Amino acid sequence: MTTNLLDSSAALRACVFTLAGMPYAVDVAQVREVAIFDEWTVMPLAPPNVLGVANLRGDVLAIADARPLLGLPSQRTGRRQWTLVVAAEGLEAAIVIDGVVSLEAFTGVVPLDEPSAPHAQWTLGALTGEQGRVPLLDAVKLLRALREG
Repeated sequence: MTTNLLDSSAALRACVFTLAGMPYAVDVAQVREVAIFDEWTVMPLAPPNVLGVANLRGDVLAIADARPLLGLPSQRTGRRQWTLVVAAEGLEAAIVIDGVVSLEAFTGVVPLDEPSAPHAQWTLGALTGEQGRVPLLDAVKLLRALREG
């Protein structure tokens, strides 16, 4: 994992992670932490994108798979799940990820290369960095959609 968060000219700092081998980013102001869950409780009648809930230091937290919303195949192999705990506008969830790539500073958001891509409706645009152009996810929109299921 690389870090270049000390860049004082940066307009935005983001956590870059992968889903289905593709890089995505979330503003670090909306990322609480990276958490690995080995156990969670499955919730009856929960939306299909919710794996369950887990205890994170006394807080009950939903574990959700955003892949279907982003047009990616759902991948539920094994019990160990890497997650990015994201919080915005009073909503919070642990979003399943493949892994964290980097914490980076960016100068700004640019339009997506493919505005018709399945993930486009869940993004604020793209960031240009070490991974090339990375979609910047709109955490509020994504958390609302995951909550509504």
